[in-house]
Amino acid sequence: MHENVDVVVVGSSISGLMTAAWLKTKIETLSVVVIGPPVGEERRPIVGESLVEPAVLFFRELGLGPYLDERHEIKYGLTFYHKLSPRDPFDRRYTVHAPSEKLHHLSRQLHRPAFDCELARLAASRGVRFVEGRVRDFTVGEDNAQHTVRGEGFSFSSRWLVDTTGRKRIIGRTVTKYERPELQRSAFWFRIRGFDPLLPTLQLSERRPVDYPLWKSTHHFMGQGNWIWGIPLKDDSGEPVLSMGITWRPDVFPADIRSIDDFVRWADAEHPAIADMVRSGEVLDTQRYRNYLYRAEQIYSPDGWFLIGDAARSVDPLYSTGLSMTAIQVEQVGELIRRELAGAPVPADGVAALGGLWMTLADIRQDDITDQYKTMDQPLQACLRRYWNLCAWFNALLPLWFNGYFVDPDAAVVLKRMFEASRPGSRAAWRLFGQAAAAAGPELEQADFDRLVDFDWLINRSFDCAPEHLPRTISRLPWKRACLRWNLLSMSGWQHLPGQAPHLLRELGTAALSRTLLFRLPALQGARRHLTLQPGPDGTLQPADTVLP
Repeated sequence: MHENVDVVVVGSSISGLMTAAWLKTKIETLSVVVIGPPVGEERRPIVGESLVEPAVLFFRELGLGPYLDERHEIKYGLTFYHKLSPRDPFDRRYTVHAPSEKLHHLSRQLHRPAFDCELARLAASRGVRFVEGRVRDFTVGEDNAQHTVRGEGFSFSSRWLVDTTGRKRIIGRTVTKYERPELQRSAFWFRIRGFDPLLPTLQLSERRPVDYPLWKSTHHFMGQGNWIWGIPLKDDSGEPVLSMGITWRPDVFPADIRSIDDFVRWADAEHPAIADMVRSGEVLDTQRYRNYLYRAEQIYSPDGWFLIGDAARSVDPLYSTGLSMTAIQVEQVGELIRRELAGAPVPADGVAALGGLWMTLADIRQDDITDQYKTMDQPLQACLRRYWNLCAWFNALLPLWFNGYFVDPDAAVVLKRMFEASRPGSRAAWRLFGQAAAAAGPELEQADFDRLVDFDWLINRSFDCAPEHLPRTISRLPWKRACLRWNLLSMSGWQHLPGQAPHLLRELGTAALSRTLLFRLPALQGARRHLTLQPGPDGTLQPADTVLP
């Protein structure tokens, strides 16, 4: 029997569940069908366990806040560990870098099997229909024609077609081309339980003590062409489990990790305490990706097809932004559908602008991470790269996202140009980071890091500002970056000032323009918040209809 519906989502993994639940929550009249294996039974490696701000607030907007708080491990942020003597495996001294005070909006570490099932239940309760099966054949309509998908026991036509099939890219491989970057990435990961505590076996130093349990964060141990992560989770019985893995750039990493034995052998040579911890526990499973990076040329079409999540591109997980970038896509697609249903469809150039903005954000982040692998084992440089990036995340990306600028086609055109224009200044900063590290010398102590601009000052915890405060908020990014640049020039004896002066002046000028003129541009006048979140009694953001007076 053939049926006509509004939206067909191909793929029942977390990207598909996020899409379907969001569309039915925001546009109740939509008929949404998800086609794929039963949730929880799809055979694919589990990724996306560590949330950051957009994803966790996305899920709170859906009404999952109480469930997240009760069932999933709290996450106080990202914590980075750099060896003070990277070439000495027996030296367990690490400098630790993390916010010293709690972030205002704390995230969660997802036990994905449980979370995916809960998200599916919520989607079904909102009216999403789940159809078990595989898409065997499909036709993509053009010029507003209907799309059709067929499989054993089902046949649907729809105005909108969404590919959330991840690396399979069932729709994507037909509607667009994919490119594979030359500088690739590989990863090996596993889950472990019953392990001995790790942090007490390390000699940790930091600018100031943190005011939260350090273990309850996502841990990053930086090394030669690689980084190792640790994500504390709770299993179905509430017992502690650790998701741990290593990501590397094959052209600069001198090994290939294929098994637990390979992982432990490498950790023994770089982070012996991690090797000891793994040997003390029980490994539950292992997964591996090899040379997994790819990128779609086009992710949205005015014909009504969309590629979301890993169907659009794969990412390096260094900053845990995977599900947050997916959340931004889902919000963009929801806005495109909402406007068309309201009788004001976004023209083709507007659809391209939203997709272009998203790809630009992803490209800038991924290109930067790719370059970082050359210096991940150089503590001062690696630390400065992160300061630079997270300054932009908290002072620009999050405030703009929270206030709806990433779902507005007119704003997307301006913001894409702005972000692209920032690239030369960032590359100049990378050079300065290397020069500052050379001036500091190979033997580092915590005092060398304490001379840098304070990381707690660089970030902006209150990114959920009111729209009228955006000019002041956004102006802080170029101002703070200019201060960081000035700080490093001073530490280097000003010898690099001639090459850095143009970028320094540009940042100061951008700070002034952002505060006075930027948000007077007509293209930035139409953005509106698409979240209803408001502070609840405990200070966490909740959907407006669940906030008590």
